[in-house]
Amino acid sequence: MLANLTPRRADETPGRPELSLPPSLSALPRLEYNDGALLQYYTQEWSAHRVLSKKLENPFQRLILPRAFQFSPLLHMIMSLAAHDLFNRTHADQQHQRQEFYSSMLQHKLRSLQDVRQLLCSSKGLDDTYDSISQCERDGLLMAVMLHSLMEIATNSTSEWAVHTLGGLSMVKRYGHEPFSPEVYRFVTDYFSLSEAFLATTGTELEIEDLNGWLVPQRKSMFPILRSMHGRSQINPYTGLSSELIQNITSITSTIQRHSGAGSDRKSAAVMRMELQAVENRLSELEQWSEDSDMESLIYLNAAAFEAAAWVYLRVAQYGCDAEEIQKKLMPKLFEAIRRVHERQDALVGSVPYPLWALFIAACLAPEHERIQVLGWFEELKGCRSLSNVSSTMEATMMVWKQHDLKLINGHPRGGRVSGVPWHEAIRCLGWMLSLM
Repeated sequence: MLANLTPRRADETPGRPELSLPPSLSALPRLEYNDGALLQYYTQEWSAHRVLSKKLENPFQRLILPRAFQFSPLLHMIMSLAAHDLFNRTHADQQHQRQEFYSSMLQHKLRSLQDVRQLLCSSKGLDDTYDSISQCERDGLLMAVMLHSLMEIATNSTSEWAVHTLGGLSMVKRYGHEPFSPEVYRFVTDYFSLSEAFLATTGTELEIEDLNGWLVPQRKSMFPILRSMHGRSQINPYTGLSSELIQNITSITSTIQRHSGAGSDRKSAAVMRMELQAVENRLSELEQWSEDSDMESLIYLNAAAFEAAAWVYLRVAQYGCDAEEIQKKLMPKLFEAIRRVHERQDALVGSVPYPLWALFIAACLAPEHERIQVLGWFEELKGCRSLSNVSSTMEATMMVWKQHDLKLINGHPRGGRVSGVPWHEAIRCLGWMLSLM
């Protein structure tokens, strides 16, 4: 029975109390008992671990839950995510229960998609439905699209998640912020802009024109906190890094893209150096902060890992893949930052946000003696991360290593200066839209 929500991991002991269905959920119309149990799991377990500090606001509870009870596509998606998490955490020897969770996950995902399609097919877009549906329902539509993207990532997608991300970004670009409440708009655009930014670092882009040139100024005009460096440096509790660091990562990527075909063009090379120096200056001045005053908390450790990875990414863009220089100066700091995340997360490593992009950067440039450590981290994450496509990221990393080793076998000098971003070729060979969330 789904109501007996007591998934047991291999390292856990049985005997956790059964989750009961609260009267408030029992009273909801058209709600099956099993669905109510999934809702309770989402409320008490799944959403509770989606932020890096319990001292800070949790939008997965405060923004999503109230709107889910007024918008069925969103309601079905939170139950689908809960069922997927339970499937992921249930011991392999409990096959019947795992099958129930998996079936429930697919059923609710399908119901959500059907309801979204019905809404969109009944109108020409949000313009037509502006007066016919409430702002709460419009918010629900935007967040449902976001959760569909998360679900595809959770099921190890290498392409489908990007369809939902592109749809969400296209929606906010076409209609702007007016149809949505400000807090929901910021929550969703935080997620989508970070997804797009990390994807672009792999050498792959979503096909949406001039997204960054449009979204950044709009967000700054809408949210006063983003107009100052201090505000942009605040660490997001559900992504683990600040808006300013995302912007710096995006600037590095944009510079690489603009000058990738320049070759020996001295003028273009000079412009590229100047643009990257400007990013370096901003990174040097960046001081990420949080309202959580504990400097050893996960929110600061995640932010430190992302920042260390951004410095490595910048140096790759500035000097090419000069592995020896990068590894001597920057890689030890990045590896130490990731080690501290794993040590502090411990049992929570499978639940709370994790700096997967930072691990990917570290893995791609890892010296041979650190590859065992990288594989150990990936294996630790594979068994417990319910909202990351860790397996695909690990496979992409191993493709990068394979190409690197083949170049050495074929006579490429070890430690020599290599132009370009070393993992772009591997991702192109795989043909993936790799999510690094």
